[in-house]
Amino acid sequence: MSSTSHQFTCTICGQGFEQKSRLERHMDTSHPPSAPSAADIEKALSGIQYPKTKDDLAEYASQRHSVVGEELIDLIKSLPSRIYRDSAEVAIALGELKSGKAFKNAKQAEQAEQPSKKGGKAASESVSAAAIAKALSGIDFPKTKDSLKEYAKKHISKVKVEDPKTILSVIDRIADRKYTNMADVEKSIRDIL
Repeated sequence: MSSTSHQFTCTICGQGFEQKSRLERHMDTSHPPSAPSAADIEKALSGIQYPKTKDDLAEYASQRHSVVGEELIDLIKSLPSRIYRDSAEVAIALGELKSGKAFKNAKQAEQAEQPSKKGGKAASESVSAAAIAKALSGIDFPKTKDSLKEYAKKHISKVKVEDPKTILSVIDRIADRKYTNMADVEKSIRDIL
């Protein structure tokens, strides 16, 4: 074969390869699959009417299998068992899963919302994207950074979150731009924490 003829071609960037194993290595290193995000779950559950249980969410996603995909359905099935009132609560649960803090039952979740009697964590360690998502639950996007902070200041007293000052401080440190959805905010938070 000539050097310009390639048996395998990357569907993303168009680069050609003589061997399938080289294409597979290229895909793994140059175009690794991304883990599903809150935005992916929000898209998978678009049109659903809340409140819904975890099982309801999984069933709805399964009905949209051709759009959603098996990996996302499995992720939704692994969310904590509780009633979700809106997509922000689903994003919070996803944050719990990703941080390894998913709660086994509602009683543990209730206990976790009580103020901690322990201290000693640094501010950047003590606040999670899930806590910030909880402070911003119910917000309509798009929003600027200042609008996010203003909403959080007003909304934070209505939801139980640990260390509201730290949450506001983290929101204050994110990039000064317009945010289109909660996943966009979470990404900006991960960049600074």
